[in-house]
Formats: sequence, C-alpha cells, structure tokens
Amino acid sequence: MARKGENIYKRKDGRWEGRYRIPNPSGTKALYRSVYGKSYREVREKLFAGKQIVLHKAGKKSQLPDKMTLGEAAGLWLEENRSKWKESTYATYRSITEKHVLPLWGTQTADALLIDPPVSFPGLKEGEQKKYSGAYKHQIQVITSQIFHFLDKKYHCGVPQWLSPAAPAQNRTVTPPEGDKLRRLEAYLSTKAEEKDATSIGILLSGCCGLRIGELCALQWKNINWEEGTIQIRGTMQRIRTFRQGETRTKIIISDPKSRSSNREIPVPSYLLDYLKKLKGNGEGYILAGKKKEYLEPRTLQYRFKKILEQLGIPYFNFHMLRHIFATNCISRGFDMKTLSELLGHSNITTTMRIYVHSDMERKKQLMAGYRLAS
Repeated sequence: MARKGENIYKRKDGRWEGRYRIPNPSGTKALYRSVYGKSYREVREKLFAGKQIVLHKAGKKSQLPDKMTLGEAAGLWLEENRSKWKESTYATYRSITEKHVLPLWGTQTADALLIDPPVSFPGLKEGEQKKYSGAYKHQIQVITSQIFHFLDKKYHCGVPQWLSPAAPAQNRTVTPPEGDKLRRLEAYLSTKAEEKDATSIGILLSGCCGLRIGELCALQWKNINWEEGTIQIRGTMQRIRTFRQGETRTKIIISDPKSRSSNREIPVPSYLLDYLKKLKGNGEGYILAGKKKEYLEPRTLQYRFKKILEQLGIPYFNFHMLRHIFATNCISRGFDMKTLSELLGHSNITTTMRIYVHSDMERKKQLMAGYRLAS
C-alpha cells in the first residue's frame, strides 16, 4: 500500500515502483526518475539512495550541523514544534523522548545514525530484547522517525531506512473479568448509586457508555441533554508533566477530546439517567467533584476504583478495562461496527475492529455448525 507523500505504488505486474524528482536544466517542467523492486522496502531504499545523490549534487547534503547528536536534534524538534502541538501532546512526546529515545541514542551523532542502524533494535543489550513489548519499540521508532523527518525538512539530510516504515504495535488480547465478578461489581455500584454515591455512578457511566476515564472526569452537568437522554463528550482531563527547569512537577489540564471523533454524543440508559437526576439536585459544575477541588481527577478515581475491587475481593483490573468490557458486550449483542465506533469515539471503524474483533475457536465452531453447501 502506498504511503502518503512517498510516490510509491504497486504495479499490475506485481512489482513496486517509486518515483523521485530530478533537476531539469531547462526548468520547463518537472522531471522524475523511476526505480523498481520486488518489495515496498526495496523500492524505498532505492528512492532514498536516489534522493541522496540528487541532494549531494545540489550541495544540500552538508547542511546538517557537524557532530549534531540525536539528543540535540530532539531538543530542537521539541522546541520548534511546541507552539504547534497541544500541551498534552508536547508532554507525551517529551516524556517518551527523555525516557526511551535519549538513553539509547541521545549521544550518537545524527549523521552516523543516518548511515548505520544500531546493532540491535531498539539498541538494547543482548538478552534484554524480550523484556519490551512491541508497543514500547514502536514508540521509540515513531518518535525517532519524527525527529529525522524534522531534520530532513530543515537540513535536507534524508531519513534512515532502518526507521521506516515503522512496524505497527501489536494489540494485546483484551481479557475481561469473569461474569460473576462483574455482576458482583455492578450490584455493589448500583446499591451505592441509589445512595447518591457519585463515584459509583461515574464508574457505571463509564462501564455502560464506554467513556475514557479522562472524559468521565471532565464531564459537567451542562454536558447532559436531559430531554434527549444523552451526554455530550466535549473535553478530557489528564495530569501532565510541566517540565520546569530543575524540578519535576505535574498539573491537571482539561483539553479537547483525543480526536474529532471523540467529540461525540452518547445515549444513556434510562436507569443511569435516574441516578444522575438524583445526584444532581441543584448541583452545577463537574459531575464528579472532589473533596477539596471542584473536580475529581483521574488518578483519584483510579485509586477509588482499586479500593472498591479490593473491598469486593475482585482481582485488580485497570479502569480502562471498563471501556473494553463495554465494547466486548456491544459486539456480543450484535452492535454494528459503525455504531460502536461512534460510541467509542474512534477515528475510524478499522481501529475498532483491530482492537476488539477477534474470533475465538468456540465462535468459529458456532458459525460452522451445520453448514451446508446449499444453505
């Protein structure tokens, strides 16, 4: 499959073809040169080599500052893009860079990494490779790739072939708690909800509507449409690092949802609306209010959820599992993928299917039972 902006595609004869622009002495129109290969990666490598020759002839290859380390390049990349990114995006990128990328390659020069890939990816000692998940390695690869794309745009140095295309992170199998444990949890939460316990109502809301923990904590009474019986997701709450010089601090921010599709409206089961009406009274502001603050932050809600599980003797599972349970139950009840994707706030149906749709052998047996040719 062709990647955006790369001018690489698969031909009808099964080969891959890539095209790159070359100088035209007459200047009348753009000239291109084609390269061919048996695989996408082979063509990409040939394209990279061809572009390097063009840049070298144009005298642009030497623009990368001499002995610039990847650490220096990363700092430049972060600062020049900081004003373009959301505050949470900057915090995430910087954290990944400092925690994962710099300890591995921060002192190596950028021009050396352009030519020679590390001996082992992601640059870990022998015997440590298996300790890290595909997602861990994927994060390192994506961030490092972005740094080099930034350098390429700024200094015309090219992008190392060992960084691209980045291998997608493998999804972990989602295994929800057993049904009897969930029924015990739901019974407890429902009892507490009748007593106007905001935390229990919030947990039920997340588990029965698929809310992310940050979306739940950012939910305000004004986001409920009582006439339509829906909630409107208009923000998300999270704690991020502030990166003040000489100290490590964090702060709570409330920002736009994760993506455009996360900005959504969700129908709420009638019994949950009843709980919310009893809880509201004359209340305004945040639905989940803290004891000392006007809101309840995700870290505190996660802690309370953990304590409830301990009290009920249920093995611990992360709050985000409630969202997975919601999606899994929706699929088993026959929800179509488009509806489920919109309820979850995914950017596309593919994301929903990649995470949640995986048939097990029992399901296959049910579908194949009694199958006939002339059915």
